[in-house]
Amino acid sequence: MSTSRPRALTIAVPTRSRVVDVRVVVHKTRGVVNNRPVNHWCLYLHTEEGYVVKVNMREKTSEEWSHIPYRDADYGRPGILDISAYETHSVTPSMIKAWDLHTVGRPRVKDLISVLRENHREFYTMSKCGSGCRFWVYTAISDFEGAGYVNVGTMTFIHERLMFWYDLRPDLTVAREPVDTMPPGKFWTPEAWNAEWRRYDTFHPSSDLWHDDFRYRS
Repeated sequence: MSTSRPRALTIAVPTRSRVVDVRVVVHKTRGVVNNRPVNHWCLYLHTEEGYVVKVNMREKTSEEWSHIPYRDADYGRPGILDISAYETHSVTPSMIKAWDLHTVGRPRVKDLISVLRENHREFYTMSKCGSGCRFWVYTAISDFEGAGYVNVGTMTFIHERLMFWYDLRPDLTVAREPVDTMPPGKFWTPEAWNAEWRRYDTFHPSSDLWHDDFRYRS
């Protein structure tokens, strides 16, 4: 479920920049299910300087992972966490709607990323139906709230908005319809992750979880 990137100059991830808003964005993709375009959800960290850090859990492409999950697997294809940064945030045609969640305590970019790392959020597989980005975004917001970086109640606020399918009409109004479920992907411990993928590939590159655009600096 890949989406268009913001049309802005890519920069190194500004790990020390202070984040003022965590923006939750729903995108329109080229995929179609039940005659409706598939939504894709991701996060954008907006900093005091105006930089934007995109945090995007997506399904690995067939070029990145050429296997098919075993028939008895309780998971779908593995995800990969893309983290990239831009000088500014430009609206692209794929963006349908966004919600800005104000941060608490002026956390740095690396503080929020560290929360994801500490909770092993990069070790993730999509659901068997191919969905999972919505559940990942919800979990990440829950992590940020648990760490005190967003207000109490933020995860409830965003959950209500995640439980809809969205589309952008030709007249630029946003259509939405309620959905019954939020198909969960599966989170793994590092040990279980490495053991599972070695079933497919003895030489599985266990470190291939974060896109190379992310250059983590303490």
